[in-house]
Amino acid sequence: MEEEITAAVQQKDKLNGERTKVFDFEGKQSNLDKLVALIQKEPHLRTDFECHECSPFLKKHIQWFNSLKLSQIQDIIKRCKFLRVNPDEIFIKQGDIGDSMYAILRGTAAVHVMLDCENEKECLNRVELALAKKKLSRNDFGTEVAQTLTGSCIGEVAMVGSNNIRTASCFALNTCDFMVIDRSLYSVSVKEVIEQEFHDKTTFVERNPLFKAWTPRQRNQLVISMKKLKIGYGEKLARQGQDVDNVYFIYKGDIEIQIDSRLYEKQYPQLHSEMKRLLPELTKDTKSLPLAPHLLRKERMTSHRPQKICLLGENETIGSLEIILGLDTYMENATAPGHCELLVLKRGQFEKTFKRKYALATLDQVKESLANKLCLYIYQSDPNKVAFLKFLNIKLMDSNILLEVKRSKHAKARRNTNIGGERVNRSVEQQDIKNVMKRLHMSTNRAAELPPEDMSEIALAKMDRRLRLWSEHTNMNGSKLSRLQSATITLSDNSRVA
Repeated sequence: MEEEITAAVQQKDKLNGERTKVFDFEGKQSNLDKLVALIQKEPHLRTDFECHECSPFLKKHIQWFNSLKLSQIQDIIKRCKFLRVNPDEIFIKQGDIGDSMYAILRGTAAVHVMLDCENEKECLNRVELALAKKKLSRNDFGTEVAQTLTGSCIGEVAMVGSNNIRTASCFALNTCDFMVIDRSLYSVSVKEVIEQEFHDKTTFVERNPLFKAWTPRQRNQLVISMKKLKIGYGEKLARQGQDVDNVYFIYKGDIEIQIDSRLYEKQYPQLHSEMKRLLPELTKDTKSLPLAPHLLRKERMTSHRPQKICLLGENETIGSLEIILGLDTYMENATAPGHCELLVLKRGQFEKTFKRKYALATLDQVKESLANKLCLYIYQSDPNKVAFLKFLNIKLMDSNILLEVKRSKHAKARRNTNIGGERVNRSVEQQDIKNVMKRLHMSTNRAAELPPEDMSEIALAKMDRRLRLWSEHTNMNGSKLSRLQSATITLSDNSRVA
């Protein structure tokens, strides 16, 4: 009887919880509907009480309004206009004169840019020609560089710029409800917030050496694609295992990095099996130095926790390594130890931007920087838990050598199949002799002459050399390097192996 009563009470609590969720959801929706209904009225019909009542909701709903005073938001509600745009309808034309910006109350908009126009007048002519066609195609309006979601603003670039020219065309992907803010209202409300963000983004891109060789127009497109994000003490920016949706560039402040190497095998099973298949030498246990009993006990107590690796500072990125290597989830935990400002680039935007011809040299620079960051991760980690980090470093910088290793493994497997009923295998003695000769007689200048099946040694040696050069450049303690070496040959600093 008591069990039945307990079950009934639990069921009642569950239903009440579900009702609360539904009520909250409907409440949020009704706030939005109430706001839309209000701004559909003529401005003189919107009462101060109604505007004041909707202000707290709008402050949370639109990202750029978060830092505004309620009185400013109330003024925006009082004076703004309402616009509803149907799916696939264009509402901003590249090359046109912009005299308003749009806050997206509901819906998603696509941003298209013609990158091959010589000037904005040519862009506008091409836009008008595309609109004159019987069947509208968004591909005629250039490359899609971004999708802007509910709670964001769009069209602000023309308000900030001195020439007021639209730098992109914008379409509604579904039915969109916009709050339209004209120039006069913009000047007394969100101007300071938007211009400060635009200034910060422009400053970051202009000063970052990665984008030094880009043209002003190319840099401007990157600025437009970025969004600014502020986080405070203890806030998580990324969790290990979470889907990679964004690349974060650190503008101000620091981000603490933690990793849990034990999770990599489950997190990236295909990549982990590829490592074991192509470079089994990486997974061999590294000899550990004997520890004092109290240190050994401390190590056992903390072995199940993510390890603190480092603090990343200005211009460093989170998420770029995963995207370049084609990983779906973050390989690290990223937390703010204090106030931090970041610039955010969507994954799709990052991939499209850095695949363009003008960005290829920049991508190589990014890879070099990420390889150094992986060296830091390797150095800060337990030598027995760095195999996968090393493999990522090799995959990032020496993918061509890994491809050769893969081919040689397949060729060796074919040679070892039954031929005429007899299995052809290299004897253990022959293999030992070969390894000894390799250690004694293979100079760094002749490293490239290794047979294809031994290209794995080159991959490991190049990894070791990168780690050694990084250690020398950063003045890190080199005594730990011997425990992190994986190769049986050594490449000099000036040896070149493709």
